[in-house]
Amino acid sequence: MNHSTDSKGNHTRSTSRRQGALPYDRDCSVHDVFGQQARAIPYSKAAAFGARSLTYGELDRLSDALAAYLIKLGVRKGDIVGLAVPRALSTVVAKLAILKAGGAYLPIDPAFPLEHLSYVIGECVPKVIFIDDVHGEHVRSLPEVRGVTINLEALLPTLAVDVSIGLPEVGGGDLAYVMYTSGSTGRPKGVAIPHRGITRLVLDQDVADFGRGDAVLHTATISFDATTFEIWSALLNGAALIGMPEANFSLGDLCEVIRENDVTAALLTTGMFNLFADFATEPLPSLRKVLFGGEAGSVEHVKRFQTCHPEVVLVNVYGPTECSCIATLYTVPQDFQSLELPIGEAIANTRVLVLDEGLRPLPAGMEGQLALAGDGLALGYSHRPDLTEEKFVMIGTPEGPLRCYLTGDLAVMDENGTFFFKGRRDRQIKINGKRIELDEIEAAIRRDPRLLDGVVTCQSQGTAIKRIVAYLRPRLASDVGNPNFVPAFMERLRHALPAYMIPSAAIALAELPLTPAGKVDRAQLPPPPIEVAKPAAPESRSEEMLARLWRNVLGIQDIPLDRNFFDLGGTSLQLLRMQAGLLAELGRNVDVLALFKHSTVRELARFLDGKIPKTARSMTTDQRAALQRKSRSQFRRSAS
Repeated sequence: MNHSTDSKGNHTRSTSRRQGALPYDRDCSVHDVFGQQARAIPYSKAAAFGARSLTYGELDRLSDALAAYLIKLGVRKGDIVGLAVPRALSTVVAKLAILKAGGAYLPIDPAFPLEHLSYVIGECVPKVIFIDDVHGEHVRSLPEVRGVTINLEALLPTLAVDVSIGLPEVGGGDLAYVMYTSGSTGRPKGVAIPHRGITRLVLDQDVADFGRGDAVLHTATISFDATTFEIWSALLNGAALIGMPEANFSLGDLCEVIRENDVTAALLTTGMFNLFADFATEPLPSLRKVLFGGEAGSVEHVKRFQTCHPEVVLVNVYGPTECSCIATLYTVPQDFQSLELPIGEAIANTRVLVLDEGLRPLPAGMEGQLALAGDGLALGYSHRPDLTEEKFVMIGTPEGPLRCYLTGDLAVMDENGTFFFKGRRDRQIKINGKRIELDEIEAAIRRDPRLLDGVVTCQSQGTAIKRIVAYLRPRLASDVGNPNFVPAFMERLRHALPAYMIPSAAIALAELPLTPAGKVDRAQLPPPPIEVAKPAAPESRSEEMLARLWRNVLGIQDIPLDRNFFDLGGTSLQLLRMQAGLLAELGRNVDVLALFKHSTVRELARFLDGKIPKTARSMTTDQRAALQRKSRSQFRRSAS
């Protein structure tokens, strides 16, 4: 493979283009590239979710019809269109149609709390918001919704192509989408990505060396930036997009979809990949490439996966939302021996620098802040010129001034040009690929009028488990020992923050420890108290087995048999690990909805032993939908 740089110092690569893959043109729009594929392979499968699928020609025509409908509604170039819908075939149609209409899509996770949704919708003021049957009323009830709300699934079958409606001219520098991430200022911030951010990510790239005959897995929720890679790496390269049809799925479901659809490539969060490496030991003949990223990679899990699947290429990727999902890659060799996984080298049309405190480039071997440049950079933060000016800066280089994004990540480059991640400069953390600003959680906590102050810390339990712990200083001294205070506080917080940002534990203190300078001394905060009362002993073999699984998954020694899994700090990823453990123990898959419905050791043991009717399999449609709504909300504690 040949490596070079362009006239501005951006990294370029010579790739062996797979059949049907198109060259990268920075001035070309996403839908223009898709249109070239649709004209070339109109009868090839473009996307499939379970039994539902569309060919390239069908997807092109249906998105044309929806684009014309949006234009008739008044959507103009640069307008925002909201997507408060789940991962689905109709969502893919809507994204493509919004771009064709000249708009930009705004992914909104409808399971997020009203306060979060109100802020995002109020700031962006979308002209139209697409909703679904499950969450439609939840979104419609928001006072900030001034645009039109439309049920997407109900609309699509009624559309016909209107050739009298002309589509606008859209280029590579025009806005394609706005995606919100956690913000250190106490509010989420919208990252504005242009069309070339997407096309640069998936065309002429080793990281997306896909073509006709490939099938790319789509597992991410629509508000997670991995979706950008999953959808467009398939549709702009002539490959098939294979979506997980259910919002909540098991590892067994994942493997089944890979086998049944001959999936060749997948991008997983590092946490999900580690789970995959632990439990996906059966052959996956079609799979040729797995990318993982979002957190520091585990060498142990890489080796474990390579042992079971030596034919699959593993790629560790790194990149924030502000650089269109991926900025660097490291292809892991089969004979990898180091104790630390690099984040690798810049992908094509991308520049990576390590800067000192004065924002001057550092040579190899010196640690500094990682800065990114190139065609993947965001236009900035939506409605935040101050923050855009702070984080997107001009850096002097031998090739001239270079617009860079300051990541806040620390890194070092070795003599071969390979980068290694070394942590954060600030209080941002990653939990299962989700970016979390602890300062945003603290800001939400301090808005509670019952508090004088509040802080949060991230505590690690072993190498795989991170817990966010809140420390609260109540306004009333009597609330310090009030057993109802913390539960009531946590319930209010769930209405303000996405569930993956909710602390696993909260402690009320009369005073917060201070440094001599008068700031909170986080190093002196006490650990969460360990329950003094010894939990009741398991009364059956199923309870013993479940308690052992929960100990391993949650990192808690004494498991109360009647405490809810999520109340003990359980996350979506840990639930998947527990489900995989049950499959290994019992030799059968347990419906993920049953795990939500029977979420204590005692109740789940009774369900497994047949002492509770298996209602998860015999529910009415309405009952199952209600349980899915509840499970989706809880499931957002980490990316699914």
